[in-house]
Amino acid sequence: MKLIGESTIQASARANRVAGGLEAVIARPRAAAHRGPLVQCQIPLAFLDQQAKWRSHDLGRMDILCAGCDAQHWASESSAKKPRDREASYESCCKQGKARVEAMRPLPEPLNTLMCGDNAPSRSFRAILRRWNELFAFTSIKFNMDNRLNELGTGFQLFQVHGALYHRQGPLVPIGGRDALYSQIYLYDPAYAAQERTRRAPELDAEIVHSLTLMLQECNPMIRMYLTARERLAEIALAEDPFRLILNERLQLVVERGADLRRENLPMVDEVSMILPEEYGSAGFRDLVLARRMDDDDHANPFTYINSNHASYLPLHYVLLFPYGEPGWHWGRTLENWEGNLQNKNLSQRTFYRFRLHTRPNEPSTLFHAQRLFQQFVVDAWAVCDQNKLSWIRSHQANIRADLYSGLADTLVAGDADLDRIGKRVVLPSSYVGGDRFMQQLYQDSMAIVRHFGKPSLFITFTANPKWVEIEKELLPNQSAAHRPDLVARVFNLNVRDLLDQIRHKEVFGPWLGWV
Repeated sequence: MKLIGESTIQASARANRVAGGLEAVIARPRAAAHRGPLVQCQIPLAFLDQQAKWRSHDLGRMDILCAGCDAQHWASESSAKKPRDREASYESCCKQGKARVEAMRPLPEPLNTLMCGDNAPSRSFRAILRRWNELFAFTSIKFNMDNRLNELGTGFQLFQVHGALYHRQGPLVPIGGRDALYSQIYLYDPAYAAQERTRRAPELDAEIVHSLTLMLQECNPMIRMYLTARERLAEIALAEDPFRLILNERLQLVVERGADLRRENLPMVDEVSMILPEEYGSAGFRDLVLARRMDDDDHANPFTYINSNHASYLPLHYVLLFPYGEPGWHWGRTLENWEGNLQNKNLSQRTFYRFRLHTRPNEPSTLFHAQRLFQQFVVDAWAVCDQNKLSWIRSHQANIRADLYSGLADTLVAGDADLDRIGKRVVLPSSYVGGDRFMQQLYQDSMAIVRHFGKPSLFITFTANPKWVEIEKELLPNQSAAHRPDLVARVFNLNVRDLLDQIRHKEVFGPWLGWV
């Protein structure tokens, strides 16, 4: 952030002694031209001379409940237009009561004890929960791990990815006599499945592996869905016609067979059926392919990518977080419209994840006990929201008038370009945060202000402190700030807002003319 100070100056006083370790150049106003008694200028609050007036900044406790969804908040998180009382509805958690998502159910045993217990086995289980979840996941995850910060030392360890993140579904039956992996293991007898998992992960407790295997067999409806799919696959695999066995957006098993891929719905258990709009009645690109007839080329890459908008995107991978197979976000989710004045009734993907990332006293805090797996969940949520936004931009280039930026027409008129080297360019608008045009717009705005008012007086960099008292007060037992990126992000955002309020409205560094 840059701050432009008072411009009517002849000389500047450099002040290095300011609150919070900020280094600043405070402008001194020009003396009055008329004669008369000198009026002493008020010293800005940030100077050491005013240290007696400094007060420690504290957000207080996160003990205010949203009237719409009972999410816990700090008082500072309420909108400036609404009173900060204990009956307020908040925008960040449920859009002031309009967003409704089913509550998390209490975890079954022994998973609940392992996730929330305070004994040594429970702490060890949570410390490597990502490894445990991978062992029981139906689907694999593909990403490029970014370990640049972790290589610097043993400090604040984070889950970071570089590039896109995908969930993948393999074939129902192992190819070429290979070992069973992921969803393939669930097709075996539970005792044999536990042995296979123990063989794959000998470092993990075999007794816990066996007990979790039996638990999931009883409570997870996805297992019965895969068993039904295997039985149906054995029937249709003998035919020579092309076929695909898919799980559609309604969480229904569908067989597409024949040259025209006519669709046949299979009977399903009630626990995983869903009611979605009629737009999902036909084949769609979001369908999850469980099995298909493969030729020689398909055997080289038998995996299919799961669309992030599919209702089973979350429960098929984060099995230990959603052991009952609770559906994730999908296009069928809508907002409450009591007043009937909403133009867009769809519950957005970002709103869904924001709802999930708030703690509530009447809801199990399953996600927030997951430590490194919770980090992965947060990164996954951000990645799918960003990928959806990029997908929309790619398919709506005409709406943002990308032809004005592409320069393709000029290239063809020039006649000196190799047409084979000209691809389809996707333009990111300046509204896309982090894009080239977004950064260029900030730079141009900064330079325009500097040209008009002069050089900036302050250049402030604000960083998060995991030892902030507001964070440590809200941590669950046996947690550190690294386990709760949601708390760190919320406290950091509130502190930045308070810093801007101190500078712009309370003028702790003196008068100002502009900021970027």
